[in-house]
Amino acid sequence: MEKEKIKIGIIGTGRIAHRFVQDLKMVEEATLSSVYNPHSKSAERFVEDICTDDKNADRPIATSELAQLFEACDAVYIASPHATHYEYAKKALEAGKHVLCEKPMTLVLREAEELFQIAKERKLILREAVKTAYCPGFLKLLEVAKSGVIGEICDVEAAFTKLESTYGRELTDIESGGSVTELGTYCMLPIFKLMGCDYINLRVQAINAPNGVDKYTKLYFTYENGMATAKMGLGVKSEGQLLISGTKGYILAESPWWLTKKFEVRYEDPTKKDVYEDDFIGAGLVYEIVGFIEDCKGNPIRTGVTEEETLATIDVMEQFLGTSVATRRKATEKERESVGIWAHRGLSTEYPENTLLAYEKAAQVPGIKGIELDVQLSKDGEVMVFHDETLDRVTDAKGRLTDYTLDELKHIAIRHTEKFDCDRKYIQIPTFEEVLELLKPYCEKDGLKINVELKTSVIHYEGIEQKTYDLVKKHGMEKYIVYSSFWAESVKKMKEIDPACETGMLAGRLSDCIKWGDYAKTDALHPDIGELDCELPERWQGKPVRAWNGIEKLYHNNNRTTKQDLREFALWGVTDIFTNVADKYL
Repeated sequence: MEKEKIKIGIIGTGRIAHRFVQDLKMVEEATLSSVYNPHSKSAERFVEDICTDDKNADRPIATSELAQLFEACDAVYIASPHATHYEYAKKALEAGKHVLCEKPMTLVLREAEELFQIAKERKLILREAVKTAYCPGFLKLLEVAKSGVIGEICDVEAAFTKLESTYGRELTDIESGGSVTELGTYCMLPIFKLMGCDYINLRVQAINAPNGVDKYTKLYFTYENGMATAKMGLGVKSEGQLLISGTKGYILAESPWWLTKKFEVRYEDPTKKDVYEDDFIGAGLVYEIVGFIEDCKGNPIRTGVTEEETLATIDVMEQFLGTSVATRRKATEKERESVGIWAHRGLSTEYPENTLLAYEKAAQVPGIKGIELDVQLSKDGEVMVFHDETLDRVTDAKGRLTDYTLDELKHIAIRHTEKFDCDRKYIQIPTFEEVLELLKPYCEKDGLKINVELKTSVIHYEGIEQKTYDLVKKHGMEKYIVYSSFWAESVKKMKEIDPACETGMLAGRLSDCIKWGDYAKTDALHPDIGELDCELPERWQGKPVRAWNGIEKLYHNNNRTTKQDLREFALWGVTDIFTNVADKYL
């Protein structure tokens, strides 16, 4: 007779939830019964994603109602953002459900204490989901360390660093983001396991991002007969190792020690070394799932994070955030000039990109600062406005634009233009001169600027810089134009043609913009908004940093995804944003 499986409900549908589901499939004693997200469509998409290879299996319920989730499960796995853990865990416990909560369980000590009290009163299991604490390799490491083989343990050093996007949740969440809250649970785990939770003193050193969120932090613990260091980073990269120092030797677990597969015991005699290796299955979550399930069944296997260790970790985080968040709020409250909005290829989600129609609609948006466009040369040397080097993506033609003459390009149809009732020239591939003629009145009346990207990084069009400049000069629009390119030589050439013209250096990473911007002596930097990988050097302070927003952080598929203030980007030195949905931002 088949044993009844424990039904698991998941709260949250992010990356870790996907990994949890994959490892849950390897656990025979449990099954996924329900998935919750406050946005029902997100829950539904998650279920569709995880069931693609398992069409005949019982599909979990996708819901935006917590009561429906609780009704369908015996236990809950919480994988939502940090700040939501307490409320979800409390509701799950009050509904009589066991809880496995992603780290950190909470960021406030009294909240965690309350949750543990509720769990005890209702005879429920409450565990913090720290996979390392369940992994066989890590458990063996603890066993060896405590065996006395390296003597008395005097020092534990644990490091975990990774490079996150500078505008991702981890580095932009003022209230609960940063390296300590994101990675501190891992680094404090071996410290509290081996040195205990009763440290005498805690000292903190941190390097903050411009918004005050810590991007690299060291926690120094002092014990009666020892010391420990936890080193975490989201914006600074370092060696991620675990080093346990004793009076007879030391243990070294190299990066990634938190996925412990191997560690070494080393001694004074360099020829003597003990090597330990163990299995590591899947993403490592299978071990914590098994441990949690056994706890729920009343068969504790004595692994994982203890209540005392969880509370000690949260206490450290609360102490840290108590001073850090005040600094963060102060940083974000600084009065800064509004970020300028530029229409990337015109209003390119509403109208065909790089067409006169898209430009005219963009120029009519109140508050718009500029319009971005791309230029290339036709076969007969005309300056055309078009983004891709080939015509395939947005037209009914094939091949490279430069293989067609102006007359041929004017007879090529741009896709999906049937619904637009306007003069045909407004939805054709335009010449640069046509765009200048269209936008000149807006430039003169509203101060509208035009960023002209010279598409020279793939095809080095001979003479395109001079041809483009001559057209601008012909129409008397020099003061409204910014020339940019991913190819530094092209930007440098523009300065040779006219030292007074304004230029911008395009690149993915901000550091590359700075490097090539210095070389080409540009006036501005144009990085990917997701690649702000360094702070602005003093020589670039106060100059335009126009970031192109390919990911559309605030608006995705034309829908608002967050209430985030644009001024946050200004904290990273961004002065302007090129966006496909300029009207939505404004």
